[in-house]
Amino acid sequence: MKSIYKLLTASVLLFTAFTLSNCETETVKPTNSQTNILNVKPNDSIVNVTVSVGPVLDSIQSLDLKSIDFKPSNQPLSFPSIAIGDIVGNGNSRNIISLTNSGWTHPSVLYFDTAWNGYHYWCAITPYPNSDAQYENPHIFCSNDGITWNEPINIVNPIEYSPAGLAYSSDVNLMFKDGCLYCYWRDNNITVNGLLRRALLVKKSFDGVNWTPKELVASWPTSGIDVIAPSVLKNGNDYYCYGVCNGEAIQGSYYTQYCIRRTVSKSELKFTIDRNKGYELINIEGRPWGNKQEPWHTDVQKIGNIWLILVATTDNGQYGANSRLFLGYSLDGLNFSFNDKPLCNSIGTYKSGFVPTYDRQNKRMIIQLWRTSLANNWQVFYDEFFINIT
Repeated sequence: MKSIYKLLTASVLLFTAFTLSNCETETVKPTNSQTNILNVKPNDSIVNVTVSVGPVLDSIQSLDLKSIDFKPSNQPLSFPSIAIGDIVGNGNSRNIISLTNSGWTHPSVLYFDTAWNGYHYWCAITPYPNSDAQYENPHIFCSNDGITWNEPINIVNPIEYSPAGLAYSSDVNLMFKDGCLYCYWRDNNITVNGLLRRALLVKKSFDGVNWTPKELVASWPTSGIDVIAPSVLKNGNDYYCYGVCNGEAIQGSYYTQYCIRRTVSKSELKFTIDRNKGYELINIEGRPWGNKQEPWHTDVQKIGNIWLILVATTDNGQYGANSRLFLGYSLDGLNFSFNDKPLCNSIGTYKSGFVPTYDRQNKRMIIQLWRTSLANNWQVFYDEFFINIT
C-alpha cells in the first residue's frame, strides 16, 4: 500500500489478499506511441440485449424498485491486459503483472446505440491485484456485447502510469461529449502548486486509442473533504460531478461520516470542490442500508428525466467492509429514493458500473450491471435486470 489509507483498506478487506504469484519486473518506457497489443475486429452484433430499446420521453414520474429481481452471475468477466505499477531499480523499469479474470475494480461503462469507433461498449477500469494501489491506473477496453472485453487495437494501457512516490490513482469514470471520450480518475497525495492534494484528472480521445496529455480538473485537501468515486455527467449546458465526501462534521440522516455530494460547472474541465462554493449535499429518503452502514462508492447515470445512482456501501467509518449495492433514482438529481433492500444478497461487492436503457415495448428500464466483487482477488461480473416504470 502507498498510504495509511490503503493500509487500512487492506486490513479491513484482509480476506481478499492472495499471493502475487505472477508478478515480475520488466523494462517499460512510458510513451504514448502506438503498439499493436491485440488485434480485435469490430462486430456490430449485440447478444445480450434482446428487447426493443428506444428513447426515453421526459414523462417518467417514478420507478418500482421493488420489481427488481435477478440472480447474480457467478461467471467472472475477463479483461486481458498487463497491469503496470511503480518504477523500480534504476528508474528504467516498472513492476508488471498479467491479468485476465481477476484483479479488477471500479468499472465505468458507456453504451453507444450506434457503435463508436466500431464498438457499442467502452469501459474504463483499474487493476487492483491483491489490493495493491501501485497498479490502480486507468485502463480502457471495448466490447460489442458488454461481456467479452478486449483492449482496442494499438492502445497503450494503462493510459496513465502510476504517480511518483506515495501517490496513487483510483476511481475511473467515462463521459462522452461531441464525439470525444473523456476518462476521469482520482489521484491521491499528489503535489499541486507545492501542496499535497487529492485531485480529479482527465484525458480525452476521439478514437479510444490515442489520448491527450492529462489535465487537472480539480484538487482539494487530503483530509476533511473528498470526491471518492467521481461521476461526471453532462445535462443540458451544465456538467455535474458527484462523489462520496468524508469529514462531515455532523451526522446526517443516511450517513455517519461519508455522504454524497455534487458540484455543478459550465465546463467539463473545471470543478470546484468546496462545501461553501456549491459542493452540495445529496438528499436520500431514509437510510436504506441501515444505521450500521453508509455510502462508500457511487456511479451516477441519467436517462431522460431520471437520474439513477448506484451506491456501494461500507460499515460506518470503514473502507468498503461488508459492502452491498443499492440503486436509487431522482427527478432532480438532488433528492433520491431507494428500495429498503440491496440489489442482491451479495456481501463484499464494491464500486460497480451500470448502463440504463429504456424498453419502449414493455415500458420498463433495463439495467446492465458490471458488479465488482472482493472475493477471489477482485472480480467483475455481468448482471442484467429490469425495473418497472410506474
